[in-house]
Amino acid sequence: MALDITRYIGQESSTTVSYNRKDLILYAVGIGCNDLPFVYENAPGFAAFPTFPIILPFKGTSIDVVSFPSPAMMETMNTPPLPGTKVGLDGERYLEVLNPLPLEGTFQLKSKVIGIHKRGQGALVENEVTLSDEKATYVRIVSGVFLVGAKNFTPESAGQTNSESVKIPAREPDAIEETVTSPYQTHIYRLSGDYNPLHIDPRFAKISGFQEPILHGLCSLGVATRAVIKTYAGNDASQFKAVKLRFAKPVLPGETLVTRMWKEGNKVIIEVLVKERNLVVINNAYIELKPKAAL
Repeated sequence: MALDITRYIGQESSTTVSYNRKDLILYAVGIGCNDLPFVYENAPGFAAFPTFPIILPFKGTSIDVVSFPSPAMMETMNTPPLPGTKVGLDGERYLEVLNPLPLEGTFQLKSKVIGIHKRGQGALVENEVTLSDEKATYVRIVSGVFLVGAKNFTPESAGQTNSESVKIPAREPDAIEETVTSPYQTHIYRLSGDYNPLHIDPRFAKISGFQEPILHGLCSLGVATRAVIKTYAGNDASQFKAVKLRFAKPVLPGETLVTRMWKEGNKVIIEVLVKERNLVVINNAYIELKPKAAL
């Protein structure tokens, strides 16, 4: 009998998360940022890099190394047990800043399954996360996880979807930013909370089907976002509204990420390639800035 997936739509969970200024700086350094407003606590306009909250479902409240999956992940992991699933892959991300992020504090992270959809030889499970306290809701994140091999479930689609196709304009990019990642980029980025051994342990990487450890996809997300904020918002975090992207291929630490940008109103459509292999690693992507951004 096919599994009825409608029972999982709306399934909720929550956990407590916290961070301080050191966490903000460590994350910024982990995505290769050297811009003072994000790495120096006494800089004018010091602020959280806008995509920082994406690490909180991994970190939780810990100030130490955590297991993988971490306790916070276990408390908010709503991935349904679809028959035939072999592995879950990070497919898509959307992050929207609703209110300015405090520089430190303790918050509630609420998670909810919003959609399950048949996609090729598997299924896309979409989960919505919000970060809030008694004062405001600060961030909304939608994660799309592709469950390879998922089958024998009904209906083929349930709930809503945040997935969309983003068309690249038929012209040369308006701006290009190259970022050379460090061979040790994962060593730094993982300290923000994502301790998946896939990103540092050569033996584990090979068992997982890779020749060597790969860069965190969420690190690449930060690199691409930084390119746009640097180019079109003068490193002003308050100009950022949202980022939407799809992970197409893995990146190796030490490779050069080329962020190609097209201005379309307040949206900057992007595509990220690895220079050394001329391979698209992020697509179906855009970053939305607030109207007063100097486009």
